[in-house]
Amino acid sequence: MSQAAARALQVLEYVSCSGPASLGQIAGDLGFNKSTTHRLLESLVSTGFVSQQPESRLYRCTTKVVQLSGNVLDQLEVRDVARPTLEALASSTAETAHLAVLEDQEIVYIDKVEGRQAMQLSSRVGARGTLHSTALGKTLLAARPEEEWERYLRTRGLVARTSRTITDPERFRAELESVRSRGYAIDDIENEEGIRCVAAPVRDHTGQVTAAVSLAGWTKSMTRRRVTSLARELLDAVAATSAKLGFVEVRSADGSSISTGQH
Repeated sequence: MSQAAARALQVLEYVSCSGPASLGQIAGDLGFNKSTTHRLLESLVSTGFVSQQPESRLYRCTTKVVQLSGNVLDQLEVRDVARPTLEALASSTAETAHLAVLEDQEIVYIDKVEGRQAMQLSSRVGARGTLHSTALGKTLLAARPEEEWERYLRTRGLVARTSRTITDPERFRAELESVRSRGYAIDDIENEEGIRCVAAPVRDHTGQVTAAVSLAGWTKSMTRRRVTSLARELLDAVAATSAKLGFVEVRSADGSSISTGQH
C-alpha cells in the first residue's frame, strides 16, 4: 500500500473515532504535518467519506462510511441467519442479545438486539472488545487451538477491566477449558461494572466456531442463578442457528461429540 493511501486510511479512522476534529488536532495526534493532512482530508472530502462543517471548519465522517460498514455486515451470512435468534432471545428473556466474531485478537460486535430492561447497555455494532474479560471473547478464544491462547497471553495480556477480571494466566487457561467442556462462557462482572453475560458459540457447516451469541444485562436482573438457567435457553438457540448454517453434531452413546459438520 502506498504511503498516501495508508495515511488517508489513518485519517479516516481517526475522524471516525474522534468525532468532529480540526485540521490541527488531526495532524497533531497522528504526527503528520498540516499540509499533508490537509491534502489527505481534501481527498476524503472529494470522495464523499469526510465533510467539513462550514462554520466550525471541523471535519467529520459522512454516512458513506456507515453505508460501507453496513455493506460489509450484510455480506456476513451468519449475521442474517442469527438475527431471528437474537430477536427471539431478547424477546423471551428481556435481556440484550449480541452477535460477535473474532478478529485480530478482539471481539467485534456485528449485531445487537436490545432487551426490554429500563437501563440499556452501551455496546454497539462495530465496536470491539477484549477476549479475556467478555463472555463472547472467552467463547471464541476457547474454540481456538491452545497456541492461540498462549499468543493472546503474550501479546495482549490479562488487563484488569474490573476487580473481577481474571488476570492470572493459569486461572484463565482453566476458565477456557471449562468453557470448552460446558459449552458456554460467563462474564461475571469481569468486563464492565454491574453487567453479567452468558455466551455460546455458533458453528458453521464445517463445525468451526464462526461467531458467538450472548445475553447480557445488569446484575439486578442477570443474577448468578438466572445466568446459569439462561445458559440452557442460549445453547438451544445457538444450536438451532448452527443447524441453519449446516452444522450437524453426531454424539456417541455416552453423549460426547464424535463428529461434526456436513458439506
